[in-house]
Amino acid sequence: MSHFRRRFPWVSALAALAALLGLHPVAPARAQAPPGVAQQPRPAPQQPRQAAQQPGVAQAPQAGNRPPAQNGAPQPRPPQPAVPQLSPEAAAALERLLTAWEARNSAVKTWSCDFYKWEYNAFGPVGPSGDRLAFAESTGEIKYAMPDKGLFRVKESKQWNAQTSRYEQRPGDSGEHWVCNGTSIYEFRHGDRQLRETKLPPEMRGKAISDGPLPFVFGAKADTLKKRYVMRILPTPAGVTDQVWLEALPRAQADAANFSKVELILGARDLIPFAIRIYKPGGQDQDVYQFIQTTSLIDKGLDLIRDFSKPVTPLGYTFILEDGNAAAAAQPTSLPAAPPRNR
Repeated sequence: MSHFRRRFPWVSALAALAALLGLHPVAPARAQAPPGVAQQPRPAPQQPRQAAQQPGVAQAPQAGNRPPAQNGAPQPRPPQPAVPQLSPEAAAALERLLTAWEARNSAVKTWSCDFYKWEYNAFGPVGPSGDRLAFAESTGEIKYAMPDKGLFRVKESKQWNAQTSRYEQRPGDSGEHWVCNGTSIYEFRHGDRQLRETKLPPEMRGKAISDGPLPFVFGAKADTLKKRYVMRILPTPAGVTDQVWLEALPRAQADAANFSKVELILGARDLIPFAIRIYKPGGQDQDVYQFIQTTSLIDKGLDLIRDFSKPVTPLGYTFILEDGNAAAAAQPTSLPAAPPRNR
């Protein structure tokens, strides 16, 4: 199982997106934005600007809007110290939360939502006060059907160009894109001009989303989360009463090869996810996702045949079929986890 997670470069992009499934169709309370999220989306600037520092109540953007500009993007946060041993009270609170989250997850049959994404790394511009701004900003979609069908696709993306000092459109075929239909995973590797189908081993069929390449929830159980991650409930910012902030650190080397830490913001009353921050190995590079609540659809709006069918191989791409079962059998279990593949 850990070998299968290591083999896929797209796992790093999805390391925590599986934490999205604590949903039901109750309208969410107006959530407090992560530090730096603007009150409303703005057009992308031609020059980097300082991101808003004060937290505020975020207004959900309408579907189809461009992601908030740099002055609306969450700022990267420095790596945090190791999680201390939980007190009995904190451990009990975490147990209650995970149990409630599991119950909510089990009630979700299908779900889809659009998202905004910001990528932070050493190549991003520097704001007026010296803060590193996002290197790229994107919009995308994610879909899920119980127990093991999923789709993740970046639809539109802009990237900082240091030569022109502006954000410029990335090619339309440059974003992450994969589909899992329960028996195979189809992955677009745009850099190689390939569409790869990997057959799932029999032991992963029916649970590939929750126990396989996606590390968090898509139907995962509380016990599974506790075994794979060191988790705790984080303090919320002053004045925030309608959110729960969670932190998860990977226990296994296979997961640690893809991310060093994840922070997730949930609605306190309904456990609807609002935002998630993924720290890459080393703690410097980060991906931040904000989920567009106005596009969230629970148990409706999905076509199980159309949305999770085998994708058409694009013109100029090569289709490659891989046997995940045979590859897993041939792979020594003692090999170290491979780092995520750069795109």
